[in-house]
Amino acid sequence: MENHLPGKVRRVIRARYYDIPPRAWVGKKGLDDGVIEEIKAQLEKDGILKVEIRKGALISTELDRKALAERVAELTDSELIDVRGKRFILFKPREGWEKYLRKLRRKELSKEKREERPVRKVKLDIVNFRKKFKKGRD
Repeated sequence: MENHLPGKVRRVIRARYYDIPPRAWVGKKGLDDGVIEEIKAQLEKDGILKVEIRKGALISTELDRKALAERVAELTDSELIDVRGKRFILFKPREGWEKYLRKLRRKELSKEKREERPVRKVKLDIVNFRKKFKKGRD
């Protein structure tokens, strides 16, 4: 499975969407077409999804939780953000991976440009400053 996102972005997404409730479940039928289509539809609608693995899914697929989550991410062309217990978070940008990754690269480049520019120090002449504003008060 290929990771699209850098670690920093993954951490931000994990922290932001930790508390969302699960809206899809993998049950005793395992990874059949209906489950995968439902997960794809939810990802297209919202871009992020928490999925819960039921006990029957582990028995029927004979995979552990991490492997099952990676398989779902591979089938839906999404990024596996986090696996905690029996729940995992999937992310897929609504605009598509190419456009999303270009936008991330542009943000990084703009941050680098902003950081390269030195800060200009301004020297204040307090005496002239006070004279200027003292005239205005009279």
